Amino acid sequence: MKRERTGLVKIASIIFFLFLWHLIASLELFEIPTPLKTAETFFKLLTVGEPVLGRTLQRHVISSLGRVLKGSLIAFSIGIPLGIAMARSEKFEGFTSTLIELFRPIPPLAWIPLAYIFFRHLENTSVYAQIFIVFVGAFFPAVLNTISGVKSVDPILIDAARTFGATRFQILTKVILPASLPMIITGVRVGLGVGWMSIIAAEMIGGSASGIGFFIWTMYYIGGDTAKIISGMIAIGIVGYLMNEGLLWIERRRAY
Repeated sequence: MKRERTGLVKIASIIFFLFLWHLIASLELFEIPTPLKTAETFFKLLTVGEPVLGRTLQRHVISSLGRVLKGSLIAFSIGIPLGIAMARSEKFEGFTSTLIELFRPIPPLAWIPLAYIFFRHLENTSVYAQIFIVFVGAFFPAVLNTISGVKSVDPILIDAARTFGATRFQILTKVILPASLPMIITGVRVGLGVGWMSIIAAEMIGGSASGIGFFIWTMYYIGGDTAKIISGMIAIGIVGYLMNEGLLWIERRRAY
């Protein structure tokens, strides 16, 4: 019953948003198309594609998503072990925390010029630079949430494992990681979201030959087609929502 009510509330919120959007478009308060016009454009882009760019919308989404997954996987494979090590060793945390806190406030987009300099000798400079930008965006949430998760593990559980003769590796894999996994997954969710936002902006600013950010910027540049721009934004929102829901599903499965 509770899930049904939650589903109805979500549907009601979408209907309200569409009504508000239609009202604003009809009153011409802003220069935007109606939801129906946008939906027609959206499905046409999915099936036929955009004549100037010669690609369907999903091909642009797939290009961006591939870069996000590559950059995020690198970030998580480094950030999560680093966070565990920092949480388990005060000396190591003292050694690394200053650098983490020094670089963390720098927005991922501020790295774009350096990223293009770093990878300018490679053939696909823009692709590697954008993967690096995603890495920067996803790395810090993964590290910080892992640290918080590991530190929040009840010391009594660790002491009990030691009492029963568990090795340090067994304590890590059988006690610490399972107990801190919800926080780690939260870090992955946040990092993936930041990475997804970062790739869109990186494709707009840094130059690219494909990707959803490239698509939106090109649609603005060649004539300001609002329906196509909003269609690209809808695609961004749908993919971001699905990634978040997928990780929430994993977290719920883990809870059972």
